[in-house]
Amino acid sequence: MSTSPSPTTVPEARARIDEINERVVELLAERQAIVDALCELKADADRTVRDPEREAELLAHVRAVADEAGLPPTLAETLFEEILAHSVERQRRQRADGAAGPSAEESSAEEPAEKATGAVSTCGAQAG
Repeated sequence: MSTSPSPTTVPEARARIDEINERVVELLAERQAIVDALCELKADADRTVRDPEREAELLAHVRAVADEAGLPPTLAETLFEEILAHSVERQRRQRADGAAGPSAEESSAEEPAEKATGAVSTCGAQAG
């Protein structure tokens, strides 16, 4: 998978790890920006924040990709469960912040409350 030669010293290995960590963070930030856009698309379409079927497909795909890459599938799944939880919470906060109706607690409770705030168009308003 990697095209770079293996590091030959501890400092070189650490420097490569630091570079990879930065790329991972940049990719997570890019993903978060897309989640913000997705939140607005869902709101415009009167869809709920959570889609359990999509989440299950995503986790199964991540497990398969991890397995092919030689990474423990349980590690990838655990990481992506956390990423998904953050994405869901971010979308719920954005809907609650832009809603004139239910409070933040109500909108983060269950699917019916999400439906009630589905038409909010301020989902992408929060940055970073």
